[in-house]
Amino acid sequence: MKILIAEDDNVTRHILEKSVTEMDFEVVSCKNGHDAWKILQSENAPHLLILDWMMPGMDGLEICRKVREQAKEPYTFILLLTSKGEQDDFVKGMEAGADDYVVKPFNHNDLRVRLKAGRRIVELNEELLYVRDNLEKQATHDKLTGLYNRHFMVEILEKEFSRALRHQSDLSCLLLDLDNFKDVNDTFGHTFGDLVLREFSAGLEQNIRKSDISIRYGGEEFMVLLPNTGIAGAQNIAEKIRATCEKKRYDDGHNSTTVTVSIGIASIKQHQLIDDKEIVACADKALYRSKAEGRNRITVYMKKPSWISNNNEISEDNNLGHLKENIAVVLEKTKKSSIESLELLTRDLSSDEHKQHNHDIKRYITLIGEKLALPPAIIETFKRAANFHDYFKILLRKTFKTKHIVLNKEERTEIEDHPYMLTELIDSFDFFANEKSILQYHHENFDGTGYPDGLKGNEIPLGARIFAMVDAITAMLSGRLHRVKLSPEEMIIELADKAGTQFDPMLVSLFLDIIERQELFSVPVEALEQAREKVCEKK
Repeated sequence: MKILIAEDDNVTRHILEKSVTEMDFEVVSCKNGHDAWKILQSENAPHLLILDWMMPGMDGLEICRKVREQAKEPYTFILLLTSKGEQDDFVKGMEAGADDYVVKPFNHNDLRVRLKAGRRIVELNEELLYVRDNLEKQATHDKLTGLYNRHFMVEILEKEFSRALRHQSDLSCLLLDLDNFKDVNDTFGHTFGDLVLREFSAGLEQNIRKSDISIRYGGEEFMVLLPNTGIAGAQNIAEKIRATCEKKRYDDGHNSTTVTVSIGIASIKQHQLIDDKEIVACADKALYRSKAEGRNRITVYMKKPSWISNNNEISEDNNLGHLKENIAVVLEKTKKSSIESLELLTRDLSSDEHKQHNHDIKRYITLIGEKLALPPAIIETFKRAANFHDYFKILLRKTFKTKHIVLNKEERTEIEDHPYMLTELIDSFDFFANEKSILQYHHENFDGTGYPDGLKGNEIPLGARIFAMVDAITAMLSGRLHRVKLSPEEMIIELADKAGTQFDPMLVSLFLDIIERQELFSVPVEALEQAREKVCEKK
């Protein structure tokens, strides 16, 4: 341990130096208070001091006071050395901040005992600081990656957001998700998956600035906060991260693979945000867009276009965009009229149960579309497809209200044939091409085991993946003759079980978030967390 001796008397200083050296201390010495203070301000300064009370320039008492005012860690033990031996002098020294007191001429054994106690105090303090720092790190950092954890993220985000608003500066947020990470764990094991997470985190740290803050958001999801950074700067950093990740090969000597990352971006000034939770929600929506549109890409959150008013009417603007949008309005009205005609045809055939089923499906589609930050026109397309599905089935008299709880061969054939029949019917409306693809492929499964064409993953149109899931959800909650009605809790369990096989895990995870945030159903928090964990393993 290093010790500082500040003594102006040469003889006394040399005696002290010889004595403490024999006690296995590394000695640093000086002749006056100014030099002593300079040493104490240096890096790796001693934390055990022997100070002469009376010194030129700055005496021992003044140094005591200045050390205590600084209150640096770890603790500094101060031993005052003086010829004054009165009780008042002892009190005065202690009040100045000294820990102990030795009167000249000092006894070697007395000095040894007092320095031994001082060394132990400093060592105990260092041990306590080490334990404290470790506990703090455990509370604020992710054990696997070393990044800040999600729990501490709340505090960091609130602080950085407030600072940005206070200084009228910008703050951008990146949300990152490793693509198809479940496949890595399933193929190579969780140990290799942990290696990927650690190495990705290390690469993430290398591609951001010292002022940026990286967080493990959960599972294979990460967050980066970029202070004093707008959208353009955030995109540059995001692209650097994406490109690095795409080129990186993860290898443990036995297994080797590559992994890509999807990123969503939002910023305070770009999106005019006033709440720290908003920036995460916007980045989250952008991330879902990146995942939905093919992964391995960056998406900036987009608000509703300026040329669309709050009631979705086109604003007055004498340019080409205005003309195109007015044409689009005409087409939308034509499509709406077609749907209304079908609705009239089926009005008397539709039961209250069917009407509720249709209402719920369109509601869930809207919530999911808004969560994905899809344009309103796209959401309407998905809802039109849902309408066509229900109305055409009624007109075909294929409501599948079977006589058997277990479907017989004829009933199963009817169900499997109806996508072909629906697409054949919709060909009568040549401007419903997007809706047609949803109806044609809504019985495809995410793992490629569905019908009619055995499409897999992102090969299945997004609208078809969304409709397939919400149709199943409403069926689970309402019950059918061949399906027992499930409670909301049972529904989310089945939804999580079929994520990655029947349903898109990304969409399942998104719907679980909607259930919690919109309070759609009365579901225990524990059940939602368990479902999330199960889905996270499959993403």
